[in-house]
Amino acid sequence: PKSGRRTMAEDTSHSEDDVQETKKSCWDCLPCYRPYAGDTTKLREIVVNAPYSQDPELLSRHQFMDNYVATTRYRWWNFIFKNLYEQFQKAANFYFLIMAIITSIPGVSTIPVYATVTPLAFVLAVTAIKDGIDDYKRYKNDRELNNRTVEVLVPGGDTQVLKWDQLQVGHVVKVKQDTNFPADLILLSSSEENGECGIQTANLDGETNLKIRQALKETVSLSPEHIAKVGSMTVKCERPHPQLYGFEGQLFMDDAHYALNPSHMLLRGAMLKETKFVYALVIYTGNQTKVMLNNDPPRFKQSHMDKVMNKQLYLIFILQFCIVFTCTVLSGWFYVNRAGKHWYFRIEDTSVAAGTQDAVTNFFAFYVLLSVMVPISLIVSMELVRLGQAVLINVDNRMYDSEDGKLAAARSTTLSEELGQIQYIFSDKTGTLTSNQMAFEKCSISGVMYGGTEKDTIGVNDSKRNKSGGDGSFDLKSQHKDGLLTEADRSHERRATRIPDMSTIDVDGDPRFCNMSDPALLFKLLEGDEAARSYVLALALCHTVSAVTDITRPGKVIYQGESTDEIALVTMASFHGVRFVSRERDVVTLVLPWVTQEGQQQHNDSKGAAASGGPGHRRSNTMGSRVQFKILQIMAFSSDRKRMAVIVQYPDGSIRVLIKGADDVMERRASKDPQVNSPDMWKTTHSHLFQFSREGLRVMLVGERVLDAKSYQEWSKRYAEASESFADKGDSRQEKMDRIAGEIEKDFKVLGVTAIEDKLQDGVPLTLKLLKKAGIKIWVLTGDKQNTAVNIGKSCGLIGWDYQLEYLRATTPEDVMKELKTIKQHLELSDKQGAALMVTGASLEVGLEDKTQELLFEVMNHPIVRVVVASRMSPKQKARVVTLVKTKLHVVTLAVGDGANDVSMIRAAHVGVGIRGKEGMQAANSSDYAISKFRFLTQLLLVHGTLSYNRNAILILYFFYKNIMMAVQQIYFVFVCGYSSEEVFDGYMLNTFNLCWTALPILLFSVFDRPANVDELLEFPQLYLSGLHGDLFNFRTFWISFFEAVVHGSVVWLMTWYTAHDMFDSYWVSSVATYTVVVLVANTKMAMITTTWFWFNALIIILTVLVYFGFIYLYCGPIGFSFSPWLFGVIQQVMARPMFYLVALWLCISVFLQDYLVYYVQRIFNPTLLMLVQECRNDTSKKQDLIYALNNKSARRKSTTTYTKAPNGRNNPGNTGMMGAKYPQHEAKLKMLAT
Repeated sequence: PKSGRRTMAEDTSHSEDDVQETKKSCWDCLPCYRPYAGDTTKLREIVVNAPYSQDPELLSRHQFMDNYVATTRYRWWNFIFKNLYEQFQKAANFYFLIMAIITSIPGVSTIPVYATVTPLAFVLAVTAIKDGIDDYKRYKNDRELNNRTVEVLVPGGDTQVLKWDQLQVGHVVKVKQDTNFPADLILLSSSEENGECGIQTANLDGETNLKIRQALKETVSLSPEHIAKVGSMTVKCERPHPQLYGFEGQLFMDDAHYALNPSHMLLRGAMLKETKFVYALVIYTGNQTKVMLNNDPPRFKQSHMDKVMNKQLYLIFILQFCIVFTCTVLSGWFYVNRAGKHWYFRIEDTSVAAGTQDAVTNFFAFYVLLSVMVPISLIVSMELVRLGQAVLINVDNRMYDSEDGKLAAARSTTLSEELGQIQYIFSDKTGTLTSNQMAFEKCSISGVMYGGTEKDTIGVNDSKRNKSGGDGSFDLKSQHKDGLLTEADRSHERRATRIPDMSTIDVDGDPRFCNMSDPALLFKLLEGDEAARSYVLALALCHTVSAVTDITRPGKVIYQGESTDEIALVTMASFHGVRFVSRERDVVTLVLPWVTQEGQQQHNDSKGAAASGGPGHRRSNTMGSRVQFKILQIMAFSSDRKRMAVIVQYPDGSIRVLIKGADDVMERRASKDPQVNSPDMWKTTHSHLFQFSREGLRVMLVGERVLDAKSYQEWSKRYAEASESFADKGDSRQEKMDRIAGEIEKDFKVLGVTAIEDKLQDGVPLTLKLLKKAGIKIWVLTGDKQNTAVNIGKSCGLIGWDYQLEYLRATTPEDVMKELKTIKQHLELSDKQGAALMVTGASLEVGLEDKTQELLFEVMNHPIVRVVVASRMSPKQKARVVTLVKTKLHVVTLAVGDGANDVSMIRAAHVGVGIRGKEGMQAANSSDYAISKFRFLTQLLLVHGTLSYNRNAILILYFFYKNIMMAVQQIYFVFVCGYSSEEVFDGYMLNTFNLCWTALPILLFSVFDRPANVDELLEFPQLYLSGLHGDLFNFRTFWISFFEAVVHGSVVWLMTWYTAHDMFDSYWVSSVATYTVVVLVANTKMAMITTTWFWFNALIIILTVLVYFGFIYLYCGPIGFSFSPWLFGVIQQVMARPMFYLVALWLCISVFLQDYLVYYVQRIFNPTLLMLVQECRNDTSKKQDLIYALNNKSARRKSTTTYTKAPNGRNNPGNTGMMGAKYPQHEAKLKMLAT
């Protein structure tokens, strides 16, 4: 039991006192709930190889959770009890449990116990089996993981093989290449001399790029014998918490301590790559590892249709109580006033007291008799149908992505019909609407733009660059002949001819990451322009990218990193001669296209190694230099800081802070001294920022600050203290580090601007167009700059070029209120068809406050506001917006994103869709549905969503229809049996009605029926409106179906019962005859609602009827005699009467004709769009007219003759179109649908 015990605090804030006891729980007296000895202090103290110690005191306090992992919901001993407890949380199951209990009370009900227990037991058993199978799969996966093996260092330096579940905190493991880490580890040393190792975290976040982890330099050179010595090192760290990339710790060795951070950590589930082996210390095990703490249990989301159905159930419960109460009163009245007159009742006491007692007993019996009004089999049928619909999503080839080789994945099986009712879509931009394939396009350096026009830019194409191999170089002379970019002045040719005589420039990196290669910039670099050199050097040094040998191009490297933006920046520097070629611990080596004194010496020293082809040799330019830069400190990028900085010691000894980040943050922190950043530079830079943003490019500012050695030493000391500290009540370690980093990340000189293109995904404009036609409102919530988001929105068609644009940029409550009122007035006076609202994250934070929240949502939900674009949004703000829209507007929402920053938004929405992208799998793993491309949303929503909504709506209505029709027979029977609680049908007959004779046809219908085919659903996205508005399943349609069942049940009772009463002398004969007719009528109704006939659903309906007659014949014979002897020989009497066949045939035809007449009248006088689409199915001319009527804006304002013109502009004499001559009555309907 302890292996599943989570005793750690959820937050990481604790004091420096690592011996303070944690608060005791009232459960600590129980052994299975008692905290582990090692987790009773605020900090976890881990002694190397303590499990091999002979010291009892050390072993007693060094107790932690074992490495056994269990992701199952149940254990073998609690499965039945826990599963039943979960199932009885559902109202319907609990209701039937009460009915079963009432039935089992002797003398209360005439219905045998099995009549109510059997269907309940069936539903519970099916659900339990499904849950058990799912849990067994999890158990098998757990067993496979727990039985994996790993080598463990034992004292003396030898290794011992242990299973994963035998690992303990304090063990030192040896993990080999291409194997997964068995627990959360601290890297001590590796097969690489510098202590680095490469890891792949695809199992954690889906990212396949190589990430570098670094061991402390103090432990890199330690031998296995020294490491394996018990107590050679001690680690103090925070207790387990779910923050995947958060870790604070210290390593104590030889009376010294060293800070540990996430760069030293190897997480369980990650894989070792590009490294032969590593030695690492186990710090977190089992369910306390970070991957397990982030392994959320399956989330339960209830669909909107379920909620509507529950409301109708409450009304049925009320109606049921009214009927039962009426029957109870009549039962008591009959007992007192009439029962004594009928000798066969053998009632002697007809007093009021006796009548009251009999009525009370009958009250519960009537409840049991009328429990058929609530179809218990509907619950399990819905689960099976949704499972089938999820399978159809999983195997849909239209959502197959050839790039990742994956289909869509339905991770939730309870929301299929919810896909057909989406009203609001909240979408991320980067990686969702765009491809997250970054390519460097342009830049601005000290107010000068490079890569400005297409004709002046060397595109990365086959005609200008050798992509395939060779040395990856391009010829400057030949490019010059084509006309290359200059500084936008008229001295281009003169200066271009002054480029030094260099035939080739070496290029590293993947050409896909850079579309700019500007000889004017290269000329500036070679000429010695300080601004250009500082800018390009900053791009080549301020990053965490690693250089990996390119196996396809010998002597070249490609760049790998956690951020594709950084790869694009480093590639751009490489394309202009500043090549990043290696990183060795804290030394970065660049090859520069110009000659430096320091680089020339290093270059000369490396000639011998180059000539001999020594390790690490790369051919450098004859006029270039290989220069080493020392990285003193890296302040990594974070979404809170929105910037990254490195402190670099240049070869000349100078110390510089290189910083890059979001333009709004960087501008606030840049130097205000006009001597450093001149007003002219700012004016030009702002102009370039605006231009880049209008083109939809991602922009960043790059800056540089020079430090003196004394200032750096003082700052470095304080930063080191912060990096070695633990969280306290005030700040966490990271907050302390960020605050001290901010002290040096200011007052810098702005070097320039980067502009990176994130291309739109294929099919995004068409997808957004179809979704908008379907009536879905789309909001974009992004962290990008506002102008960038707006122009991406325009380029993809989300924002119409004729839309009225309104901006909300204020940051104070008063200003926000004022701007909102102004925007509202503009919208009310606008004569445009649509408007788009642009909001910044800062404005939205203020607007979501109580004072302005109502007005904000009034503006956002204005009728002409088609799109809302919120920029500079944090993950928490995204989730908050989704939650508020969901609760305030009471709409069905969908959130779609591809990154870890979208997880909160995805979980907050009714339906979460994750896109498998370059930012990892965290979004997909947290979603209800996972797809590979944004364009697949059309197939998911417009096809699967529409069909699932239609199918499930009819499924629910049909189930209630047939059950109410059955309940009507019992209600009428009360009036002919002396208001007693006698049942009209045998118990087994009641049970088999839902389970056998009406189950399979509706199940097949709900999975395979297609009222419109896939192409029609995409051609006419307006078909989605039926689900968006809830037209098929709502209060009106439910009660129409309810009263239709009452009418049909009444006709069946009157025709069958009274006809049979004249023919037969036994009420059981009449019962079987009535039951048979109900089965036939229910299957006739099923045939009428089927719109798509396959051979199997026609066969199932026919076989159901045939098998029923075989069953009833055997059940009323010798086989059923032991169960229901009163039915013996009954069916023979029924089948012997020709009148029975006539009545049954007449009733089935009546139902058929009634439905046919209703459908016919509706198609003639009030057709739905679906009916019009079906009518156009085989007529191309009609289909074109209908598409024209729905899509042409002018058709909404013009007369009927507008619709008679064909889409090609030609008039069709003799055929005035669908709305002209043949269907003039549809004009108003089509205009409404078009609007």
